[in-house]
Amino acid sequence: MTTAGRIPLFENVRGILIILVVMGHAMEPLLGREPLVKALYSGLYLFHIPAFAFLSGHLSRAETGPRALGAIAWGQLAPLAVFQVLYVAFDAWVLGRGWSAHWLVQPYWLLWFLLSLGCWRLALPLLLRLPRPLMWAVGLSLVAGLLPWVGYLLGLSRTFVFLPCFVAGHLTRREWLLAPQATRGWRVALAAALAVGLGACVAAVAVGALPAPGTQWLYGSSGYAVLGATALTGMAARLSLFIGAMALTWALFTLSPRRESALTRFGGRSLAPFLLHGFIVRAAEHAGAYTFLQGPAGVGLALGAGALLAVLLGQPSVVQATRPLWEPRRLFQRTRDAVPGLGR
Repeated sequence: MTTAGRIPLFENVRGILIILVVMGHAMEPLLGREPLVKALYSGLYLFHIPAFAFLSGHLSRAETGPRALGAIAWGQLAPLAVFQVLYVAFDAWVLGRGWSAHWLVQPYWLLWFLLSLGCWRLALPLLLRLPRPLMWAVGLSLVAGLLPWVGYLLGLSRTFVFLPCFVAGHLTRREWLLAPQATRGWRVALAAALAVGLGACVAAVAVGALPAPGTQWLYGSSGYAVLGATALTGMAARLSLFIGAMALTWALFTLSPRRESALTRFGGRSLAPFLLHGFIVRAAEHAGAYTFLQGPAGVGLALGAGALLAVLLGQPSVVQATRPLWEPRRLFQRTRDAVPGLGR
Protein backbone atom coordinates (compact mmCIF):
# COMPACT_ATOMS: atom_id res chain seq x y z
CA MET A 1 0.00 0.00 0.00
CA THR A 2 1.04 3.62 -0.47
CA THR A 3 0.91 6.01 2.43
CA ALA A 4 -2.51 7.14 1.23
CA GLY A 5 -3.75 3.55 1.33
CA ARG A 6 -3.67 3.05 -2.43
CA ILE A 7 -2.25 -0.05 -4.08
CA PRO A 8 0.78 0.79 -6.27
CA LEU A 9 -0.15 -1.69 -9.02
CA PHE A 10 -3.51 -0.02 -9.63
CA GLU A 11 -2.01 3.48 -9.60
CA ASN A 12 0.71 2.33 -12.00
CA VAL A 13 -1.85 0.82 -14.38
CA ARG A 14 -3.91 4.00 -14.17
CA GLY A 15 -0.85 6.13 -14.93
CA ILE A 16 0.04 3.99 -17.95
CA LEU A 17 -3.53 4.11 -19.23
CA ILE A 18 -3.91 7.89 -18.96
CA ILE A 19 -0.67 8.34 -20.88
CA LEU A 20 -2.00 6.00 -23.57
CA VAL A 21 -5.29 7.91 -23.70
CA VAL A 22 -3.51 11.22 -24.28
CA MET A 23 -1.13 9.66 -26.80
CA GLY A 24 -4.10 8.19 -28.68
CA HIS A 25 -5.84 11.56 -28.89
CA ALA A 26 -2.56 13.27 -29.80
CA MET A 27 -2.15 11.11 -32.90
CA GLU A 28 -5.85 11.18 -33.85
CA PRO A 29 -5.47 14.14 -36.28
CA LEU A 30 -3.02 12.01 -38.30
CA LEU A 31 -5.38 9.04 -38.51
CA GLY A 32 -6.60 9.70 -42.05
CA ARG A 33 -3.18 10.04 -43.71
CA GLU A 34 -0.61 7.94 -41.86
CA PRO A 35 -0.84 4.11 -42.09
CA LEU A 36 1.38 3.73 -39.03
CA VAL A 37 -1.02 5.86 -37.00
CA LYS A 38 -3.96 3.74 -38.09
CA ALA A 39 -2.14 0.61 -36.94
CA LEU A 40 -1.05 2.06 -33.59
CA TYR A 41 -4.43 3.63 -33.01
CA SER A 42 -6.25 0.37 -33.70
CA GLY A 43 -3.95 -1.58 -31.39
CA LEU A 44 -4.39 0.98 -28.64
CA TYR A 45 -8.18 1.10 -28.86
CA LEU A 46 -8.41 -2.66 -28.69
CA PHE A 47 -7.76 -2.51 -24.95
CA HIS A 48 -7.07 0.86 -23.32
CA ILE A 49 -10.69 1.96 -22.79
CA PRO A 50 -11.81 -1.56 -21.77
CA ALA A 51 -8.88 -1.64 -19.33
CA PHE A 52 -9.94 1.69 -17.84
CA ALA A 53 -13.49 0.38 -17.42
CA PHE A 54 -12.12 -2.82 -15.84
CA LEU A 55 -10.00 -0.86 -13.35
CA SER A 56 -12.93 1.43 -12.54
CA GLY A 57 -15.12 -1.58 -11.87
CA HIS A 58 -12.53 -3.21 -9.65
CA LEU A 59 -12.24 -0.06 -7.53
CA SER A 60 -16.00 0.59 -7.34
CA ARG A 61 -18.22 -0.47 -4.49
CA ALA A 62 -21.74 -1.73 -5.08
CA GLU A 63 -23.40 0.85 -2.87
CA THR A 64 -26.86 2.36 -2.80
CA GLY A 65 -28.45 5.15 -0.86
CA PRO A 66 -27.98 8.93 -0.64
CA ARG A 67 -24.24 8.76 0.04
CA ALA A 68 -23.60 6.63 -3.04
CA LEU A 69 -25.78 8.88 -5.20
CA GLY A 70 -23.96 11.94 -3.88
CA ALA A 71 -20.60 10.38 -4.72
CA ILE A 72 -21.72 9.76 -8.31
CA ALA A 73 -23.25 13.25 -8.62
CA TRP A 74 -20.13 15.02 -7.37
CA GLY A 75 -17.57 12.54 -8.70
CA GLN A 76 -18.85 12.10 -12.26
CA LEU A 77 -21.80 14.33 -13.12
CA ALA A 78 -20.52 17.61 -11.68
CA PRO A 79 -17.17 17.55 -13.53
CA LEU A 80 -19.03 16.37 -16.63
CA ALA A 81 -21.31 19.43 -16.48
CA VAL A 82 -18.41 21.83 -15.90
CA PHE A 83 -16.20 20.49 -18.68
CA GLN A 84 -19.08 19.99 -21.09
CA VAL A 85 -19.71 23.74 -20.96
CA LEU A 86 -16.00 24.57 -21.12
CA TYR A 87 -15.30 22.34 -24.11
CA VAL A 88 -18.37 23.38 -26.08
CA ALA A 89 -17.57 27.05 -25.44
CA PHE A 90 -13.94 26.43 -26.40
CA ASP A 91 -15.06 24.84 -29.67
CA ALA A 92 -17.45 27.69 -30.44
CA TRP A 93 -15.51 30.76 -29.36
CA VAL A 94 -11.85 29.77 -29.64
CA LEU A 95 -11.83 27.24 -32.47
CA GLY A 96 -14.75 28.86 -34.32
CA ARG A 97 -16.64 25.63 -34.89
CA GLY A 98 -19.98 26.90 -33.63
CA TRP A 99 -22.30 25.33 -31.09
CA SER A 100 -23.23 21.70 -31.53
CA ALA A 101 -26.95 21.10 -31.92
CA HIS A 102 -26.69 18.16 -29.52
CA TRP A 103 -24.39 19.66 -26.89
CA LEU A 104 -26.96 19.23 -24.13
CA VAL A 105 -27.48 15.51 -24.80
CA GLN A 106 -24.11 14.37 -26.12
CA PRO A 107 -20.97 14.38 -23.94
CA TYR A 108 -18.13 16.16 -25.70
CA TRP A 109 -15.50 13.86 -27.21
CA LEU A 110 -13.62 12.41 -24.23
CA LEU A 111 -16.26 13.24 -21.59
CA TRP A 112 -18.49 10.27 -22.36
CA PHE A 113 -16.47 8.15 -19.94
CA LEU A 114 -17.64 10.21 -16.95
CA LEU A 115 -21.30 9.73 -17.86
CA SER A 116 -20.83 6.03 -18.56
CA LEU A 117 -18.93 5.56 -15.30
CA GLY A 118 -21.80 7.14 -13.39
CA CYS A 119 -24.28 4.83 -15.14
CA TRP A 120 -22.13 1.76 -14.45
CA ARG A 121 -21.90 2.60 -10.77
CA LEU A 122 -25.66 3.06 -10.60
CA ALA A 123 -26.31 -0.23 -12.39
CA LEU A 124 -23.77 -2.30 -10.47
CA PRO A 125 -25.89 -3.01 -7.34
CA LEU A 126 -28.81 -4.03 -9.55
CA LEU A 127 -26.70 -6.39 -11.67
CA LEU A 128 -25.14 -8.02 -8.63
CA ARG A 129 -28.60 -9.07 -7.45
CA LEU A 130 -28.96 -11.21 -10.56
CA PRO A 131 -27.44 -14.68 -10.99
CA ARG A 132 -24.24 -14.52 -13.06
CA PRO A 133 -24.10 -10.71 -13.42
CA LEU A 134 -21.29 -10.82 -15.97
CA MET A 135 -23.44 -12.89 -18.33
CA TRP A 136 -26.24 -10.35 -17.95
CA ALA A 137 -23.81 -7.51 -18.69
CA VAL A 138 -22.50 -9.27 -21.79
CA GLY A 139 -26.07 -9.98 -22.93
CA LEU A 140 -27.06 -6.33 -22.51
CA SER A 141 -23.97 -5.28 -24.45
CA LEU A 142 -24.77 -7.61 -27.36
CA VAL A 143 -28.50 -6.84 -27.48
CA ALA A 144 -27.92 -3.07 -27.30
CA GLY A 145 -26.32 -3.20 -30.75
CA LEU A 146 -29.66 -4.32 -32.18
CA LEU A 147 -31.59 -1.30 -30.90
CA PRO A 148 -31.68 1.66 -33.31
CA TRP A 149 -32.09 4.21 -30.50
CA VAL A 150 -28.91 3.07 -28.74
CA GLY A 151 -26.15 5.03 -30.41
CA TYR A 152 -23.90 8.04 -30.08
CA LEU A 153 -26.27 10.36 -28.20
CA LEU A 154 -25.85 10.36 -24.42
CA GLY A 155 -22.93 7.96 -24.89
CA LEU A 156 -25.55 5.23 -24.56
CA SER A 157 -23.96 2.69 -26.90
CA ARG A 158 -20.57 2.97 -25.19
CA THR A 159 -22.21 2.60 -21.80
CA PHE A 160 -23.64 -0.75 -22.86
CA VAL A 161 -20.62 -1.89 -24.89
CA PHE A 162 -18.09 -1.40 -22.07
CA LEU A 163 -20.43 -2.43 -19.24
CA PRO A 164 -19.10 -6.03 -19.25
CA CYS A 165 -15.54 -4.72 -18.79
CA PHE A 166 -16.66 -2.74 -15.73
CA VAL A 167 -18.54 -5.71 -14.25
CA ALA A 168 -15.65 -8.08 -14.98
CA GLY A 169 -13.32 -5.75 -13.12
CA HIS A 170 -15.62 -5.62 -10.12
CA LEU A 171 -15.97 -9.41 -9.98
CA THR A 172 -12.24 -10.12 -10.37
CA ARG A 173 -10.71 -11.18 -7.07
CA ARG A 174 -7.95 -8.86 -5.91
CA GLU A 175 -5.55 -11.69 -5.13
CA TRP A 176 -5.66 -12.69 -8.78
CA LEU A 177 -4.36 -9.27 -9.77
CA LEU A 178 -1.85 -9.04 -6.91
CA ALA A 179 -0.27 -12.47 -7.36
CA PRO A 180 3.21 -12.56 -5.78
CA GLN A 181 6.14 -12.20 -8.13
CA ALA A 182 7.37 -15.73 -7.39
CA THR A 183 4.11 -17.39 -8.42
CA ARG A 184 3.35 -15.49 -11.59
CA GLY A 185 6.18 -16.53 -13.89
CA TRP A 186 3.88 -18.35 -16.31
CA ARG A 187 1.48 -15.42 -16.26
CA VAL A 188 4.26 -13.01 -17.19
CA ALA A 189 5.33 -15.28 -20.04
CA LEU A 190 1.79 -15.54 -21.39
CA ALA A 191 1.13 -11.84 -20.93
CA ALA A 192 4.36 -11.04 -22.75
CA ALA A 193 3.29 -13.35 -25.57
CA LEU A 194 -0.03 -11.46 -25.83
CA ALA A 195 1.80 -8.14 -25.89
CA VAL A 196 4.19 -9.38 -28.58
CA GLY A 197 1.24 -10.72 -30.57
CA LEU A 198 -0.48 -7.34 -30.40
CA GLY A 199 2.73 -5.67 -31.51
CA ALA A 200 3.04 -8.05 -34.45
CA CYS A 201 -0.53 -7.33 -35.51
CA VAL A 202 0.11 -3.58 -35.30
CA ALA A 203 3.22 -3.98 -37.45
CA ALA A 204 1.30 -6.07 -39.99
CA VAL A 205 -1.40 -3.41 -40.24
CA ALA A 206 1.22 -0.67 -40.58
CA VAL A 207 2.83 -2.35 -43.60
CA GLY A 208 -0.53 -3.27 -45.14
CA ALA A 209 -0.28 -7.02 -44.61
CA LEU A 210 -3.47 -7.00 -42.50
CA PRO A 211 -6.49 -4.72 -42.69
CA ALA A 212 -7.01 -2.45 -39.68
CA PRO A 213 -10.19 -3.07 -37.67
CA GLY A 214 -12.79 -0.37 -38.18
CA THR A 215 -12.36 2.33 -35.56
CA GLN A 216 -16.14 2.58 -35.16
CA TRP A 217 -16.15 -0.99 -33.87
CA LEU A 218 -13.43 -0.09 -31.38
CA TYR A 219 -15.19 3.08 -30.21
CA GLY A 220 -18.31 1.10 -29.33
CA SER A 221 -20.45 4.12 -30.20
CA SER A 222 -22.69 2.63 -32.91
CA GLY A 223 -25.16 -0.20 -33.41
CA TYR A 224 -24.74 -3.07 -35.82
CA ALA A 225 -26.90 -1.53 -38.56
CA VAL A 226 -24.78 1.63 -38.63
CA LEU A 227 -21.66 -0.54 -38.79
CA GLY A 228 -23.06 -2.47 -41.75
CA ALA A 229 -23.26 -5.78 -39.90
CA THR A 230 -26.05 -8.29 -39.48
CA ALA A 231 -27.30 -9.13 -36.00
CA LEU A 232 -25.35 -12.39 -35.84
CA THR A 233 -22.05 -11.07 -37.19
CA GLY A 234 -22.38 -7.91 -35.10
CA MET A 235 -22.85 -9.82 -31.85
CA ALA A 236 -20.04 -12.22 -32.73
CA ALA A 237 -17.68 -9.33 -33.47
CA ARG A 238 -18.60 -7.46 -30.28
CA LEU A 239 -18.16 -10.60 -28.16
CA SER A 240 -14.78 -11.30 -29.79
CA LEU A 241 -13.62 -7.73 -29.11
CA PHE A 242 -14.65 -8.07 -25.46
CA ILE A 243 -12.74 -11.33 -25.03
CA GLY A 244 -9.66 -9.91 -26.74
CA ALA A 245 -9.83 -6.72 -24.69
CA MET A 246 -10.00 -8.67 -21.43
CA ALA A 247 -7.02 -10.81 -22.44
CA LEU A 248 -4.96 -7.71 -23.19
CA THR A 249 -6.17 -6.03 -19.98
CA TRP A 250 -5.01 -9.06 -18.00
CA ALA A 251 -1.66 -8.83 -19.78
CA LEU A 252 -1.40 -5.14 -18.87
CA PHE A 253 -2.04 -5.84 -15.17
CA THR A 254 0.42 -8.73 -15.19
CA LEU A 255 3.24 -6.80 -16.84
CA SER A 256 2.77 -3.48 -15.01
CA PRO A 257 5.21 -2.62 -12.19
CA ARG A 258 4.05 -3.41 -8.67
CA ARG A 259 6.31 -1.14 -6.68
CA GLU A 260 5.68 2.46 -5.73
CA SER A 261 7.44 4.99 -7.95
CA ALA A 262 6.93 8.30 -9.72
CA LEU A 263 4.47 6.50 -11.98
CA THR A 264 2.41 5.58 -8.92
CA ARG A 265 2.16 9.20 -7.82
CA PHE A 266 1.32 10.30 -11.34
CA GLY A 267 -1.42 7.68 -11.56
CA GLY A 268 -2.99 9.18 -8.46
CA ARG A 269 -3.27 12.52 -10.28
CA SER A 270 -4.63 11.22 -13.58
CA LEU A 271 -8.02 12.95 -13.61
CA ALA A 272 -6.52 16.36 -14.40
CA PRO A 273 -4.61 15.15 -17.50
CA PHE A 274 -7.69 13.25 -18.65
CA LEU A 275 -9.97 16.27 -18.51
CA LEU A 276 -7.52 18.98 -19.61
CA HIS A 277 -5.57 17.47 -22.49
CA GLY A 278 -8.37 17.89 -25.03
CA PHE A 279 -7.97 21.67 -24.99
CA ILE A 280 -4.28 21.41 -25.95
CA VAL A 281 -4.79 18.76 -28.63
CA ARG A 282 -7.71 20.61 -30.25
CA ALA A 283 -5.82 23.92 -30.13
CA ALA A 284 -2.71 22.37 -31.70
CA GLU A 285 -4.79 20.86 -34.48
CA HIS A 286 -6.59 24.18 -35.07
CA ALA A 287 -3.26 26.04 -35.20
CA GLY A 288 -2.03 23.74 -37.97
CA ALA A 289 0.71 22.06 -35.91
CA TYR A 290 -0.13 18.67 -37.41
CA THR A 291 0.50 19.80 -41.00
CA PHE A 292 4.23 19.56 -40.32
CA LEU A 293 4.09 15.98 -39.03
CA GLN A 294 4.86 13.50 -41.79
CA GLY A 295 5.95 9.87 -41.86
CA PRO A 296 7.21 7.75 -38.96
CA ALA A 297 9.20 10.66 -37.52
CA GLY A 298 6.08 12.80 -37.39
CA VAL A 299 4.11 10.00 -35.79
CA GLY A 300 6.83 9.52 -33.19
CA LEU A 301 6.83 13.24 -32.46
CA ALA A 302 3.05 13.24 -31.97
CA LEU A 303 3.26 10.27 -29.62
CA GLY A 304 6.12 11.79 -27.65
CA ALA A 305 4.30 15.10 -27.38
CA GLY A 306 1.19 13.29 -26.14
CA ALA A 307 3.13 11.46 -23.43
CA LEU A 308 4.86 14.67 -22.37
CA LEU A 309 1.55 16.53 -22.30
CA ALA A 310 0.04 13.89 -20.00
CA VAL A 311 2.99 14.12 -17.61
CA LEU A 312 2.95 17.94 -17.56
CA LEU A 313 -0.78 18.12 -16.90
CA GLY A 314 -0.32 15.65 -14.06
CA GLN A 315 2.16 17.85 -12.21
CA PRO A 316 1.04 18.78 -8.68
CA SER A 317 1.01 22.50 -9.47
CA VAL A 318 -1.33 22.02 -12.45
CA VAL A 319 -3.55 19.64 -10.49
CA GLN A 320 -3.84 22.04 -7.58
CA ALA A 321 -4.55 25.06 -9.80
CA THR A 322 -7.32 23.32 -11.76
CA ARG A 323 -8.82 21.26 -8.93
CA PRO A 324 -11.93 23.49 -8.51
CA LEU A 325 -12.89 22.76 -12.13
CA TRP A 326 -12.93 18.97 -11.88
CA GLU A 327 -13.76 18.83 -8.21
CA PRO A 328 -16.43 21.57 -7.87
CA ARG A 329 -17.55 20.11 -4.58
CA ARG A 330 -14.63 21.96 -3.01
CA LEU A 331 -16.43 25.18 -3.80
CA PHE A 332 -19.27 24.12 -1.50
CA GLN A 333 -17.75 21.82 1.11
CA ARG A 334 -14.39 20.36 1.97
CA THR A 335 -15.20 16.65 2.00
CA ARG A 336 -14.95 14.71 -1.23
CA ASP A 337 -15.70 11.32 -2.71
CA ALA A 338 -13.12 9.35 -4.67
CA VAL A 339 -13.73 8.60 -8.35
CA PRO A 340 -12.98 4.94 -9.15
CA GLY A 341 -10.74 4.42 -12.14
CA LEU A 342 -9.45 8.01 -12.36
CA GLY A 343 -7.13 9.44 -9.74
CA ARG A 344 -7.52 12.84 -8.15
